Amino acid sequence: MDKQEYEVLKAKFLKLFASVPFPLRDEIIAIADNQPFSWSAAYGEIKHDTGKAQIILRHLKQIGLL
Repeated sequence: MDKQEYEVLKAKFLKLFASVPFPLRDEIIAIADNQPFSWSAAYGEIKHDTGKAQIILRHLKQIGLL
C-alpha cells in the first residue's frame, strides 16, 4: 500500500469511526498479527500510524468497510 492510498483509507476510517455508536466501539472489526482489534483499538493504531495500522486498513478495505 502506498502512502497516498494509506492516507485515503485513514481519512475514510476516521470519518466512519466518528459515526460508530459508542456501544459498538468495543466490537472486534479486524485481526492483525493474530490479535483482535475493536473499533477503539483500531482507531488508536491508525491515529498514531503504527505498523499495524496498514494491516487493519487493508483488512477493512478487503471486507468492504472502506
